[in-house]
Amino acid sequence: MKIDDERIADRLRWLDDEPAGPPRIDLPGAIREARRRRRNRRVAAAGAAALGVLAMAALPAALGGDGRAAPAPAASPRPSMSSPEPQPTGPWQGVCGAELLPVPGDPQAAVTGGDPDGRWLLGRRAPQGQGRTDFGLLIWEGDRVREVELPGSMQRLTDVNRAGMAVGSSSGTGTESRAWAVRNGEVIGLPGETSGGATAVNDAGRIVGYRNLVPGKPWIQRPVVWDSYRSQPVDLPLPGPGWEGTAVDIDEDGTILAAMSDGHPDKPARAVVWRPGAARPEVLPLPRVPGGTADRFLPMSLAGGWVTGTAERDPKVVPRDGIPSHPVRIDLRTGQAEVLKGVLWAGTGNGRGWLAGWVSDGVPGVITDTRSIKLPVPDGWRGERQGSVTSFSDDGRVLGGKLESDDQVRPVRWTCR
Repeated sequence: MKIDDERIADRLRWLDDEPAGPPRIDLPGAIREARRRRRNRRVAAAGAAALGVLAMAALPAALGGDGRAAPAPAASPRPSMSSPEPQPTGPWQGVCGAELLPVPGDPQAAVTGGDPDGRWLLGRRAPQGQGRTDFGLLIWEGDRVREVELPGSMQRLTDVNRAGMAVGSSSGTGTESRAWAVRNGEVIGLPGETSGGATAVNDAGRIVGYRNLVPGKPWIQRPVVWDSYRSQPVDLPLPGPGWEGTAVDIDEDGTILAAMSDGHPDKPARAVVWRPGAARPEVLPLPRVPGGTADRFLPMSLAGGWVTGTAERDPKVVPRDGIPSHPVRIDLRTGQAEVLKGVLWAGTGNGRGWLAGWVSDGVPGVITDTRSIKLPVPDGWRGERQGSVTSFSDDGRVLGGKLESDDQVRPVRWTCR
């Protein structure tokens, strides 16, 4: 059965809505628009898909603090969870399998994040009832799943460190939102911010995210950092007057990545990094892509010194048979930007500088140093191979995401060797 993209976007909108309201950088909206355009071009046999991204959303990232004191959930009063089977060693061959993750009750859910080892995956389940905006949250350790409840509505967990401490956000009254941590099963409100959210946590327990600057306008944000889940948030210094945006990731060495613009609606998103010990942030240059310099760069993740994301040129200046969007990684140690071979909308990267997301026709896929592969579907899956990847372990062997068809959305774990 052919999927009606607009109908499915409405039905499955709960998967993409962010708890902080309609941020200026609306990545989920961009993905829906990109899929619509891609489908139209495929039907018209017009060639490659054009990913015309208009803006970009607050995204998950990783940071560290005193969350490292708890290496496992053994202190939790709930039963401990089993770990995944040990992954094979040796060179990565790109041979992958897929399995649906267990979900209590209604199986409709999606993976929203994971840790660098692939031990932990985070998820968000469908709201129970038409028009509801209260979302049940899930944490998987191997095949064991724990349900988590955050106060408010539009709940979402976006990142988790190796100790199993997760961070996320929910909406409160009006347009206000709240940042949260989940540690050993305990839900903890992060101190300080009046309205904002947490997007990432690293193994040191430091947390990054954003605070909303203008009441009633949650899309106007400033990046912040918490030294731990007990600490007050600290504003990160801005590149200049009027800059706004959100921190999206934090590396294990403390480097922070944000997606920002200088405040003008027509200015594109840029990648901004704060290196440990540096007095000021650094705005990364727009990378060169086939045909010239990119007009915008949408940073998605930071791991192992690699910034990964999508670079775009204005579709108006791209030849009809050209591709306006390119997967790019930037090595912060050298400053070198590299366009990876293959068509992929980057959902997340890993510590090897590889990217995962979805490739042509919305199929989940991976691009490494040398190859591009499409990820398989689990046995018994019905419908098209549509979906995305939101978690990618540093060794490339465990990925988490979702598959969707005309009547279902299911959380998926891919394991590769």
